[in-house]
Amino acid sequence: MKITKQQDPNLVVPCSAKAELFLRKMAKQGYIRYTEGTEFVDTREDLIADGDPDGGGLKELDEKNKATIEEFRDMILFRYGSTGVVQVLSKAAEILGLVPVFPVRNTTTFSSGSDTKVAFRDCVLVKKNSTVGEVARKIMGDAPIAYVEGVGSVRVSEDAVVSPGKNDLGQRQRQINYVREVSDDKAVTETG
Repeated sequence: MKITKQQDPNLVVPCSAKAELFLRKMAKQGYIRYTEGTEFVDTREDLIADGDPDGGGLKELDEKNKATIEEFRDMILFRYGSTGVVQVLSKAAEILGLVPVFPVRNTTTFSSGSDTKVAFRDCVLVKKNSTVGEVARKIMGDAPIAYVEGVGSVRVSEDAVVSPGKNDLGQRQRQINYVREVSDDKAVTETG
């Protein structure tokens, strides 16, 4: 806490990588539902208490893991609103002048492949003020691009600048921009 008080508060993000890794592992194994970058963690017991008799299909937690989740909820998630890992990455990109670009194949589900349950899975960082064409070539290589589409199937010029807040979708308090690059494999990119 002393170090935090000595630094510019705009450059400090409280973070617990240990909690983030634990929560992601438990979610992947089917013990909890966890939304990365948020404070939301649901266990089987939570879902049953909320009226889902099946508990969301989640597995039963043992006492040790149940206690660990409660500790993370109380000491980290409740106090700070998240584990801070997503926020650290976002702040680092902002300070370095980078814009995250998330390649996706489907503009409805924002999935990047055959797994339609995972949105915005992959990320590429590009310099601010890069053009849509430069971003497309960074992701697609030299594949020909027929045209680029934005939100609502509106065509976007390859010379348009990619920046946070442009074509904003406003999802989960993130400014998300995406462009659709149409080529033989119909790859799509999203930035935010």
